[in-house]
Amino acid sequence: METLQAEPSVLSKAVKRFIFCYLVLYIFPYGFEYIYALDTDDLSFWTKPTQWFGETFLGLTYDPERLMKGFDSKYDYTRFLLCAVLSLIIATGWLVIDRKYQLRYESKLNSLLRAVVRYHTGLTMIVYGMAKVLPLQFGDMGIDRLESTIGQYSPMGFLWAFMSHSKFYTASAGLIEVIGGVLLLFRRTTLLGAVICFTAMANVVLMDIGYDVSVKMFAIHLLLMTILLMADDAARLMKFFVLNQPTQPVHYAPLFTEKRTRMIGYVLKTLIIGYFTVTTVNMLTDRMKNEHDHRNDHVSGIYKIRKFVVNGDTLPPLGTDAVRWKNFILSGTSYMPDKMMVRYMTDSRAMFTFSADTLQRTLVFHSDQDSTDRYVMKYERLPENIYVLSGLHKQDSIWIEAEGKASHEYQLTRSGVRWIRDL
Repeated sequence: METLQAEPSVLSKAVKRFIFCYLVLYIFPYGFEYIYALDTDDLSFWTKPTQWFGETFLGLTYDPERLMKGFDSKYDYTRFLLCAVLSLIIATGWLVIDRKYQLRYESKLNSLLRAVVRYHTGLTMIVYGMAKVLPLQFGDMGIDRLESTIGQYSPMGFLWAFMSHSKFYTASAGLIEVIGGVLLLFRRTTLLGAVICFTAMANVVLMDIGYDVSVKMFAIHLLLMTILLMADDAARLMKFFVLNQPTQPVHYAPLFTEKRTRMIGYVLKTLIIGYFTVTTVNMLTDRMKNEHDHRNDHVSGIYKIRKFVVNGDTLPPLGTDAVRWKNFILSGTSYMPDKMMVRYMTDSRAMFTFSADTLQRTLVFHSDQDSTDRYVMKYERLPENIYVLSGLHKQDSIWIEAEGKASHEYQLTRSGVRWIRDL
């Protein structure tokens, strides 16, 4: 049986220490998204050092109110570079101390590095995979997406639109991530989990780059971690899959070897996985409950204005009228299910926050820019999807007749999977 205990070269030691330092610095604390209700900013020491480093050595300036932590921002790229510089310094000093005192613990360091990467990658993959399975990450194909033309989408918005259309594809992709993440939590299934996660993350990285998703570096870091977990098995994988040669099993030394420390390790692992499971279930349950509580399926749709009356005067549909509405959209199944968009005849838009009472048949909404800009309307549904709204806006009486169209009336949402095309 092969073991991975041959004395590594100085370069190999230096690289391993650099990678270990970089990943620890990178993960803490922004890698802890899988710990529910933990405000990483409360634990973070990075903000001021990162800004100082960028301003002093890179000549960058930052808006403290818009650092965009966790996204592809200049702040995060600065932090990556700072992590790399600090890792280089720490790894160099570490290597000097090891050589001076003839310290030998490469097997333990390798086990610790793999454990850190396994748990971080595995837990992250489970969380993000479950967000696809349920589904929470991409949401539903809301009316706002259905009414947008392709040319109006950003590349990322276009990706989110087509991912939200097929629950089957999105859930399948998420399930693959969950399976790979679970396998990474156990030492004996690490290689299989790493291969599965690598396949999943390679696809994610390609989509993130191709569609300019704002978390490309986050996905790339996860992809590199899966490669790191497969690196020690590269020769075996090459023999088995490419050279058609037999391979020998590899024994990875556990992090804890003595009976007492192994028991501590089992307890620690149980606590980590148990706490993660409880908090993740709570997080996903809260998100699902929040979406359910705020969904407004019964009123979701686009409403095209047929008649608009203010204080008894009917406003004609003139393209220069900044008061008369052209249409309004209630996105009750979208990411923001309590949002309403009004488009005026001039094609200018305004966003409102609304609430609907189906028993009283009332619709109350106010401007996101001015909470005093408030409408209180009664609504009534007539045959042929005609809706009548009447009520007050400030001191004005409003009466609206509109033709509604729900999300299930579109060709895209009506078409399911057809196994036989000509039936």
